[in-house]
Amino acid sequence: MSALLRLVDRLNAVLAVVVGALLAATALAVLVQVLVRFVLTAVGINISAPWTEEVARYTLIWMVFLGAGVGCRRAQMIALEFLVRRLPARIGVPIRYATIALSVAFFVLLIWVGLPFVELGRTETSPVMNLEKSIVYWALPVGAGLMILNSLALVLETVLERRDIRFAADGPAVD
Repeated sequence: MSALLRLVDRLNAVLAVVVGALLAATALAVLVQVLVRFVLTAVGINISAPWTEEVARYTLIWMVFLGAGVGCRRAQMIALEFLVRRLPARIGVPIRYATIALSVAFFVLLIWVGLPFVELGRTETSPVMNLEKSIVYWALPVGAGLMILNSLALVLETVLERRDIRFAADGPAVD
């Protein structure tokens, strides 16, 4: 089981680099867009770069879904944990596991809803770059699949290490 967790963590390390590259691409596209629209126009150079809006939007979409998948591994998704952390372990721990189970059910729903969008995207293209929209729509089921994988890895890790899942976002216990 620990080999499986190491494999998931290696995948997440690669995904973290991909998310970083997507962030850089998004920032670069937005910078070019600002330069073209405002700076160059202010000095009398009128050119357009319509591709920047699509690149920024599509890289942001992928960045969010891949990043959310990685975030589930260390319980780094936004959550209201203050109450669950303050409850006694016999109450708080089952509540935390239940919330993860509900989250996984929601992620399954995201895959179920996302796959028809992928099919629809095969018949659509983006207006400027002429990119098949299914490439963008795949972000939802892929990201949701990563969220499921990482949520289950989090549960597996806390069970194997006998750690309190309520404090998983704090990192591994230090002896």
